[in-house]
Amino acid sequence: MVIGIGGVGSVIGQKLHEYDCFDRIILADLDPVFAQQLAARTPKSRFVVVQANAMETERLAALMKEHKVEVTCNACVCQTNHSVMEACLRAGSHYLDMAADIYSPPGVKRPGKNSFEAEIEKFNDAYLQRGLAGILCMGMDPGAVNVFARWAMDRLDTASSIRVLDADNAEVRGYRFAVLFSPETFFEELGAAPYFVKDGRVISGRPLETEVEWVRFPDPIGLQKTYAVAHEEGVSLGIYPPFVEKGVRYSVFKYSVPDKVVNISKSLQLLNLDTWKKVKVDGVEVAPVRVASAHLPKPAQLGPTVDGYSCVGTEVRGTKDRRRVEYFVYSMDNHRDTYERYGYSLTLVQTGIPPALTAKLLVMGKIPERGVMMPEALDPEELMANFTREGLPIFVEKREVERL
Repeated sequence: MVIGIGGVGSVIGQKLHEYDCFDRIILADLDPVFAQQLAARTPKSRFVVVQANAMETERLAALMKEHKVEVTCNACVCQTNHSVMEACLRAGSHYLDMAADIYSPPGVKRPGKNSFEAEIEKFNDAYLQRGLAGILCMGMDPGAVNVFARWAMDRLDTASSIRVLDADNAEVRGYRFAVLFSPETFFEELGAAPYFVKDGRVISGRPLETEVEWVRFPDPIGLQKTYAVAHEEGVSLGIYPPFVEKGVRYSVFKYSVPDKVVNISKSLQLLNLDTWKKVKVDGVEVAPVRVASAHLPKPAQLGPTVDGYSCVGTEVRGTKDRRRVEYFVYSMDNHRDTYERYGYSLTLVQTGIPPALTAKLLVMGKIPERGVMMPEALDPEELMANFTREGLPIFVEKREVERL
């Protein structure tokens, strides 16, 4: 079952349909229009379209039981995670999502908090008891980049730092401003305090003013100005116990942000328009971030208008046989070429392939891990062996330092 058939949900559904291991793919959404379109244009469709509200746990669990769902991909906003996780637990379905709530450290209360560590704490024991896997944040970043980190870590004797780096030189034609994935998530991330791990401690900084650094990405992207941005993997990779035991003391997520976007984001922060906390306007309660995003084009509509490249990867620094070694494991592709292959933008395809592949490997018995976890807890070998052939090209740069 795929819940939430927007751009990413459509990519996941389309990819799952390529796999013979699934007899049926249930497409569920409150407004099933995109699901119906996907089913209608798919030859020999095995899709079943249902209307469902991700926040109605009991009804969702009943649908899962009715259709004998083995694995559920939650492509809705992260505010639905607890509801869908509970429904999967009741129905006996494995669970995948692509994002959690913005990280906040223990003791800091936030309304509706469902960050990755809170989800693990609440659901891990119950999922273990039922023999289920709940794999959190399994998109591109977070998601595949966490797997990259684990793959590199497994090849090192010790490690000191993990940096997740995301850059894009895309240009969108025909719009004054556009966001390639959920605008609400984008503005919330840029406006949130960026938490990361430094000297073995989780610390925070000021939005778009922290860990500012020029980073050279592979050509044709090149040199980009990056900022520490609130992302789950910026913390999770630095506190994952096996990584800490190997010596990791620093982890961060860094995003290349153009000056124009920095100015827009800071303006929204100043006006408190980057929050989900509802306010009353003319007697109607609205989330300010929804208002700020209301007139932006839908990411699913942008595919044919985008040119340029995207690079998303993980840099791990450490030692092997007493020599300094650095891995940069990344995926890089062209927006135009990807749209012509899939009919969706590169950002959506990058985010949709990892959960679809993970769902396939789960039902085929290739992922034995159970309980609720972040992707770095998975054995990376099956995923890394399949990413490129599934349409997510993977490259590895390895640098070693030797004393002459």
